[in-house]
Amino acid sequence: MDNRISLSDLNNDDSLLSWDDLFEKETPEEEPFIDKDFFKSLEALSKKEEEKEKPPHDQSYWENLFNEMNFPGMDLMAVTYFSSSLHNPIDTHLKMKRLVRDFVRLLSYNYIMDLRSAGLSEEAIFYMKKGKIPENYTVHLKYPLEYGGSLDFNNMVLIQDKPFHDMIHSYIDKQMISPSGIEYPSLLYVPVPVGKVYVPFSLFTGSGGKNKQDRSVYAGYSSAVLNKIALKSMPGR
Repeated sequence: MDNRISLSDLNNDDSLLSWDDLFEKETPEEEPFIDKDFFKSLEALSKKEEEKEKPPHDQSYWENLFNEMNFPGMDLMAVTYFSSSLHNPIDTHLKMKRLVRDFVRLLSYNYIMDLRSAGLSEEAIFYMKKGKIPENYTVHLKYPLEYGGSLDFNNMVLIQDKPFHDMIHSYIDKQMISPSGIEYPSLLYVPVPVGKVYVPFSLFTGSGGKNKQDRSVYAGYSSAVLNKIALKSMPGR
């Protein structure tokens, strides 16, 4: 009896494994699922924690920034946090609105030279007598209410919106805005314009001190008066 199996019989037998089955290629393993959104959230949380752990900038940092940003005619003042809950927002807004109108009228009658030195036209000054603020100007509170500032004329100044008013708030925002929102530091450094009408004149240089306003003999003078002082100071006068 012949028990030999031919090669053709092996090829035709479905019950036997094929050569391809014997040497089956390994399938690549599936990559593990990675939740990218989760890792992004984790990274953002880590950055927030790092920001919290960073110590606040010291006085020298804010003084250097003050000088780099260039605030002519302003002093750098350090003020202590008082409270953010003493003022009713609605009452404050209504009182501020009335005070601004009366403050603008006061300037139009008693600070005409300063208004002209600031570059305001006679027409703009005329409409100020009706309580209207000139274009690209605003009434700014020198010291924030949360830091002991008051709602009265002594804490007000008429200043150009762009660039000077924007610069002041840009400087303050760097100290108050954090990744978690608005925070009130215990000590705030504030650029404070001299006088009731801000005139960015070259002689109006801030003292850079943190405890008092500029007490120089030039503080508060209009450019016209300063020109007269300069002429009288010339040799031979």
